[in-house]
Amino acid sequence: MHSITLSLPVVVLTAYAAWTDCKRKEIDNWVPAAILTYGIILNAFLNPVGFIESIVYMLTAFAILFTIYIITNGQLGGGDVKLLTALAFFFGSDIMVLLLIAGITATAYGVFKGIKDKTYFRTEVIFAPSIFVAAVLTSILAS
Repeated sequence: MHSITLSLPVVVLTAYAAWTDCKRKEIDNWVPAAILTYGIILNAFLNPVGFIESIVYMLTAFAILFTIYIITNGQLGGGDVKLLTALAFFFGSDIMVLLLIAGITATAYGVFKGIKDKTYFRTEVIFAPSIFVAAVLTSILAS
C-alpha cells in the first residue's frame, strides 16, 4: 500500500507507543491520533479511491477489538485498541497481516515468559511491543 519511507513515521510512533507501554503500561492518546491524522492526510492525497476502504477496515477492526476488550474485561488494553484501530486505517487491508504477526509474536513471547517465570497460562504480556514488531514487518512486506 505505502512505501517504506511513507510508513516510517507510523513505525516511529508505534515504537514510542511500545516504549511507553513497557514503561507505564499506558499508551498516550496522541499517538493513535497522530497515526490516524497522518493516515487520513496520506490517503486523501495519494489514495483517494482507497479512502472509503480504509474507513471500513478501521471500523471493522475497532468493532472486533472493542468486543475483545469487553469480553476479556480489559485484558486487551484500551490503548492497544486505539493504536490498532489507527493502524487499521493506515494499513487498510494489510491490517490482517499486522494482527496475525502481532498475535503470533505476543503468543510466542507469552509462552516463553510463562515457562521462564513458571506462571504458564497466567502470564501477562504487554501487547504494544508486538504491535511494533508487526508494524515494522508489515511495512516491509506490504511495500
